[in-house]
Amino acid sequence: MCKLIRWVLFSLAVLSCQPPLFDSIPRSGSPYYSGTGRSYTDIPDVPEPSGTEVSLYATAVCFPDSVDWRAGEGGESMLFLLKNGDEVLRVPMSDRPESYRHRIIRGELWTDHYENGQMVVSCNGEERFRFPGEEVFNGFWVVNDQIYTLGQRPGGGGFSFRVNGQERFSSESGVLLNGPDETEWDGGAFCFDTSGIYYAYGVPVLKEEQVNWEYRIMKEAQVEKVVPASADCQVYDIRVWNGTIYRFEKRGDNTCLVKGETYLTLSFPPGEVPHYCKLVPGDGRILIKGYSYTPTFTYWLRDQSGTVFSIGSAYVLRALVKDGDDYGYISEYDDGSTLGVFINREVVLMANGRFTLTSPRCVQFRKKTFGAALTATQGKRQMLIHNRDTIALRFNGYFTSIQID
Repeated sequence: MCKLIRWVLFSLAVLSCQPPLFDSIPRSGSPYYSGTGRSYTDIPDVPEPSGTEVSLYATAVCFPDSVDWRAGEGGESMLFLLKNGDEVLRVPMSDRPESYRHRIIRGELWTDHYENGQMVVSCNGEERFRFPGEEVFNGFWVVNDQIYTLGQRPGGGGFSFRVNGQERFSSESGVLLNGPDETEWDGGAFCFDTSGIYYAYGVPVLKEEQVNWEYRIMKEAQVEKVVPASADCQVYDIRVWNGTIYRFEKRGDNTCLVKGETYLTLSFPPGEVPHYCKLVPGDGRILIKGYSYTPTFTYWLRDQSGTVFSIGSAYVLRALVKDGDDYGYISEYDDGSTLGVFINREVVLMANGRFTLTSPRCVQFRKKTFGAALTATQGKRQMLIHNRDTIALRFNGYFTSIQID
């Protein structure tokens, strides 16, 4: 209760000394998107981008004002691509598009949808290719006009690796280890570096009436390494970075970071069990992101030597992102009544019931730029955070992703 009171007092103090947050600049001719405005608040110093210009792209699903999308109403909608709060592109949608069926790559909007028994892949609203069957793209990336996809089939069993829609490898029972929400990695479930294109998947192995999982690390269509099934091993994550295969796993009583063939045992305080652990790239090293509960939540980033960042919270941490020595995170009460945005433990924005984070894809910290897209819990006044700017927009809908490029 004390923390909530402090949050409310701080929020009131900030709001009392800043200009109106939603000074819209009307845009004519659109029943979907009616304006943007900017306000500047007294927030902590955030490193400014150096060298080339860095932009904040965002995607948003927008409905006509008459549609109550929060009540489940659907129908005609538009998918908008925004750059620093300004409209770049809009693509008509027949209904409410799933957030995992579109993504931003170097300022272009790539979408996919399923129609008449086929997957259709488009860029900026123009079809690029189609193929039979239905898939959810856990991995999607474009390199030198080559479009790479990792498509999990509905129901979770089986996937295909494709280039420009042509199947290069498939598994009838494989389950991809990562998904489209892995925003720290370009391409979601893909790992790209100068040595190749990698991904990992698991296959169930039945032995003596017990199902264990065998894991395979792939370099395009070729098996690079197999981790045999074992009842004594639980694999949390596998990634390839700078040509080295990394695994984070629990083997017996030991929690290990495996670098190539080297096992590095990690220590945790007594009674602390890691949950939802993922490998993320750091500055010249691989980091592990996860949380523990004993009996309050502790969220952390750590490497093989120990914890590099942690925060204990009575709230739910909705996102934790890192860029160099800087950290950004968003925390929220379970009931959504209070949301806070922080950079390096300093308050950027306090929103008491006004905004929510609809997806982990709506926050990112890269190229010395922090960005977040917050959807209004009521009404049509949305919020983009771009380093020192808070950019107010008015539309009837919700954000689905951002990308800093």
